[in-house]
Order: sequence, then C-alpha cells, then structure tokens
Amino acid sequence: MSTAGLPTIWELVAEGAAALPEPFSRAALINWVSARRPDVGVASIAAHIQFATDNAGHSEHDPFAGRVPLLHRVDRGLYRRFRPPAPEWYPLAGGSAGTRGAHVLLLASSGATAEAPGPVAGLFRSAGFARARDRAAGSGSPWFVLSAKHGLLDPDDVVGPFELRLGDRSPAFRTAWGEWVVAQLAERVPLEGAVVEVHGGVDFAQPLRHPLARRGAALEIPLPDSWADDGETRSRSRRPWTALRRDARSR
Repeated sequence: MSTAGLPTIWELVAEGAAALPEPFSRAALINWVSARRPDVGVASIAAHIQFATDNAGHSEHDPFAGRVPLLHRVDRGLYRRFRPPAPEWYPLAGGSAGTRGAHVLLLASSGATAEAPGPVAGLFRSAGFARARDRAAGSGSPWFVLSAKHGLLDPDDVVGPFELRLGDRSPAFRTAWGEWVVAQLAERVPLEGAVVEVHGGVDFAQPLRHPLARRGAALEIPLPDSWADDGETRSRSRRPWTALRRDARSR
C-alpha cells in the first residue's frame, strides 16, 4: 500500500494531542492516530508517542532527536501537550550586571486533592495552599508547585491525585529529590543571585538548601502568617533559612 500523500505518524501525534481534551490517555491518542492511519501498527504509534514525550526515557538511537517534543506525561498513561518554559522568565540580553536576581515562589503541595486530574494549581484543597496560590499568582514573580512525586511543576501542569508524602521518604530520597527539583528550576529561571521563597514547610525546603546555594541562590522560608493581608506583617515574617535554623536550635 502506497503512503504517498498521507500524514506522517509524528504529524498525526501532534494533531491528536491538539484535538484531544487534556489530560488524554495513551490509548485515546493511539486510537486517534490509528483511525487515520490504519495501515500503521499500534507498536509503531506507541514508539512515536514515547519519542515525542519530553519526560520519557529515550534510547541513544532516537530518530527524532533535535525535534521539539509534542507531549508531556503527567501520570501513568496520561499526557498533555508539551509547553516550553515561558520566555519572559529569562533575563534580557545585555542586562546590567547590578540587576537583582529573580524572586521565585515555590508552593509545597499540601492538603486533600481533587478526585480527578487537573492543573496542579487547583489540585490541592487546603485553605493554606489556596491562599498561597492566590498571593503567588498576583505577585508578578515566577511561581511553581513542589510535588513529592513530580518534583517541580508549572501551575498549569496537569497531574492526577497522588498520596506520596516527602516527609515519609528516606533521607537519601529527599536529597535526590532536592537535586532534581533545583535542576528543574535552573532550566526555567536563572538562579545566580535569585531568592527562592518556599511556602509549605521545612520538609520541602531543607532538601533544596545545598543545591540552591551551589548555584548562587538564597533560600527563604516565610513564617506561617506571611500571606496575611497586612503588608507589614508579611515583610516581618519573611526570614532567611539561616535565621530559622538558629531559632529551631534554641527551642
């Protein structure tokens, strides 16, 4: 059978990802492509999906290396369309050497979750998370959500509910998690001279301290009332990590 004039599997994967509501399943995408190219086997479509996913493991012989990814996996068998980091989070070329570094907000996942997959900014139901999210969204600073399972997430990343708690994991896991999260953050925001403010507790902040310091960034942990409505209270409540450690030793 001649395939002249037919769309390629890569093109169909891109079209299917654009057409299906997010998050979509691997099976739904395979069915979408297969309906338009019944001459192609399921194994070939599945291989294309693997190569097109930015956070999937790829072999050394990736035939599509160098192409912009099409998909991002949000959970087992669930995907959304690939979205590159927002360009406005990077400094303009030729900026002054004296310019202050970025101010980044990281919100730890907390509280009960929604029952269905959705954007991570709306996944957690606790009042504290909602309050921090709303303040972060209006701050004008780049902000992300910390997840024990997924690492660093953009607010609109679609994920499913999960039960993994960082505080229950081993020290080795938390150390590796911290390195992973900071590596993800460094791909999105310049860290040299940055102030990274972590909301949600020491369990999430402590693994980030050394990786951030090696990249020239300062870590801050606001006190619980730092999202109060009074601006002066918020200013007093934001304290560097080193100050909090001294207070912890004194109690």
